[in-house]
Amino acid sequence: MQKVILFKKRSKHLYYAFILSLNILFVACLVLYPYFRLPLSSSLVSYSLLIIFVVGLLSLSLALFLRRRLFPISTLRDDYWSYTATRRYFWLYALSLTPFGLSFLIYILFAPLSVLILGYLLGLCGLILVRPKEEDLS
Repeated sequence: MQKVILFKKRSKHLYYAFILSLNILFVACLVLYPYFRLPLSSSLVSYSLLIIFVVGLLSLSLALFLRRRLFPISTLRDDYWSYTATRRYFWLYALSLTPFGLSFLIYILFAPLSVLILGYLLGLCGLILVRPKEEDLS
């Protein structure tokens, strides 16, 4: 039982590490925005926003579906339950951050700030939706 309590604490640390790294990368992009700013056509920005929004909806729905299928993990039947749970959390977080990763790439190429903000918000919402819960381990 002591291992379960310790694992829940560490899984929350992993969750907060993902949120902190997302925020640090977003703030760094905001600071560097004056150096990357380019005049862009409105159609390029709107198509980029649409792509990020669709990718966000797909990745978040897939992450929520996988979360329902992969959890709870039985601590009695699986000898490596902590490894299994950590691996599943990691990949759910990575899947939730897909919209931000794509918006970051678009930001590096074309520098539309609105696309980066949308990707950040969708990534943050995804992380909040797949956060670790008490009932993940049984």
